[in-house]
Amino acid sequence: MPSFDDTRCMSPATKSRGMQVHTVRDLGAAVRQARTDQKMSQAELAAKVGVSRNWIMRLEKGHPRLEAQLVLDAMAAAGVALTTDTDDESLLEPTDSAWTEVFADLAVKPKEDSDSRLPSDDKPPSDG
Repeated sequence: MPSFDDTRCMSPATKSRGMQVHTVRDLGAAVRQARTDQKMSQAELAAKVGVSRNWIMRLEKGHPRLEAQLVLDAMAAAGVALTTDTDDESLLEPTDSAWTEVFADLAVKPKEDSDSRLPSDDKPPSDG
């Protein structure tokens, strides 16, 4: 089964056009648009990816339960590149407080002192 990891097969028109994807249906629409821009049939795309035409149909309709790697392979074969972006610069680099929060549960916490843990010669004198 082929695995696509580059954009050499992308047409110039597809490379320049961007689309925001918010749902699996949007992703399927992007694949369909790229495929039709290249005048590629569903059967041809399926052959490139190593899946059935029915699988490509489900992808293009936005079926939510398809194997992620095959979806990425189909996107690459159709000439769709996946990029991520964030508008919030604070999300790009974790802050010290974010790291502190992540590792807080892993830190060794001292247990409460109890008389039973003190050595016998350090125990407080008994009243009796």
